[in-house]
Order: sequence, then C-alpha cells, then structure tokens
Amino acid sequence: MVRSLERDNGLSHSAQTPLLGFTRMLGHMAQESGRSELGLEMAKSEASTQHPSSIFGDLFVYAPTLGDALRAMAQHFPVSQTGTTVKLIQAHGTAHLTYKIDDQAVGPRLHDAAYTLGKICRSIRRSAGTDWRPQRVMLAAPTPRDTAAYQHFFEAPVVFNTMESGLSFGAQTLDQPISTANPRLYHDFYTQLKGRMPACTEPDLLPEALKAWVIYAAGEGRSSLEHAAADFGVTPRTLQRRLKDQGIGFQNLLAQARMDKARQLLANSPMSITRIAEQLGFSETSAFTRAFRHHTRLSPRAFRQTALAHF
Repeated sequence: MVRSLERDNGLSHSAQTPLLGFTRMLGHMAQESGRSELGLEMAKSEASTQHPSSIFGDLFVYAPTLGDALRAMAQHFPVSQTGTTVKLIQAHGTAHLTYKIDDQAVGPRLHDAAYTLGKICRSIRRSAGTDWRPQRVMLAAPTPRDTAAYQHFFEAPVVFNTMESGLSFGAQTLDQPISTANPRLYHDFYTQLKGRMPACTEPDLLPEALKAWVIYAAGEGRSSLEHAAADFGVTPRTLQRRLKDQGIGFQNLLAQARMDKARQLLANSPMSITRIAEQLGFSETSAFTRAFRHHTRLSPRAFRQTALAHF
C-alpha cells in the first residue's frame, strides 16, 4: 500500500511500503468496525471456494505434493508481499512454516498474521483433507482479550507473543500427493512465479484491502466511497485519486468484489438468494439478480445450478 496513513491528507504518493500500510489499515478497520478477529474473518471469506483465488492458489492445485507447493510459496513469497521472510524447515519429524515481518516499523501485526496463516492453513487443508490439523500455531502479536476464536479457527493450540508467526505440523504432510496435480501446469505456473521475482516491485495493496472491506461494509449499507474513506482514515478525494492512479474506479471495484463474493456464496453455501442479496447490500433481490446477470450472463439461480452440477 503506502508508507503511511497520513492524518492530514491520507495516502502518500511518495515511496511505498505496502506491508506497513496494510497492517495499519487492518488495525484501523478492526478498531473502527469493532471486529476484534478481522484477520480471521478475512481468511475465512477468501477461503470459501474450492479453487483458491490467492496468487499462490494454483500451487496447491497443480503441485505434485504439498511439500512442493509450500516450498515454492516460501521461495516466491516476495512476488505477493515484500518486507517478509517465509521459510519451510523440517526437523525431527515436524515441519515448521514460519512467517516473519522484517520491517521493524510495522506495529500491530495480529490481523495480518492471522489473515496470512489462516489462508495458508486453509489451502493446506483443502489439499490434505478436512481432517488435517496443525500441531501448533504461533502468532507474533500480543495475546488478544479473547483467544477462543483463534483456537476454533485453526483447530489447534495457538501461542501468542512469539518471535515469528508460523504453523507446525507433522512432516509427513509434505509428502502427501495433491490429487489434482498437473506437472505441465505446475511447471508453467512455477516458471511464471520465478520470472516475476527479479522485477517484483512494491505492490499497492489498496484494491485488495478495499475488496476485503466491501464484503463487511456492504451488508451494513456502508459501501459508499465516503464510508470507505472514513474507515481507511483518508478523505474521499484522496482515496479516489489513489485508485485512479492505478486505473481503477471505486464503483467498478465495488461491483467486482460483490460479484466475486456472490459467486462464492452461490456455489458453496446453502444461503438463499434473497439472503445473499441482503448480505451484499442490495435493497431488493431483483436488483441483485439484474447485477449478477449483467456480470455473468446467468441468473443467480442458474449459476448455482451449474455450480452444483459440477460439484
């Protein structure tokens, strides 16, 4: 994102440090919305589809084994995010996947760590099977007031105040084949990641953060540009200008985030179409149906039937 969230004029146009801005944004959103487990909520929301949507999602679909997927992810993590070090270490029958923020300027880290490890944990479970559990989860952040949500999400002991965040699990997980492995597609995807490493620059995470924000704000009727700017601690003009610099319109981003979430819910949840429309902030089911049909060329009902037929 950016080096800081300026109190006076919002997002800076100078040198960028996306991780610093991203962690501050998450902390601000959690405080303003009263969602003390925001990082976990975001991880749950993004992990609801069969096919992972993250930049490393294809690794957990096409790699020969989970070990191959995790090693490739750790090696190429700078493609997704700078300022961090990810390592996969195996010793005495246990594998340790560590996630460490290198920038000492980064303050509150709980939501970022929970979000990142939550996505990784769900990706492993998607490939290893629903019975897979980490042996231990470490979060390099002060112990929150309520730890039950973290224990429930990871289904494992969670230790706070550690030097670095990470997951520990049985080393045999690394040898587990991925049922959807495809050597050719894995090689092509791995080559793409490798090719992006030298040219990797500081990515602006504002669009990603806004998409995550939309999912929670839409259901509360707070998905306007003004509400977004207030929650991000900037002025509407600054937020709009920042998006314009990347060739992105706020309304287009809002529509895309809504439709992405709509497809997830229609394909993977029993929620009624009317309830989905309400959750995404549509005043009427008919308005949601028109928007969805415009975006996908299918009605919500037809999309759900097609998704279920391919399940």
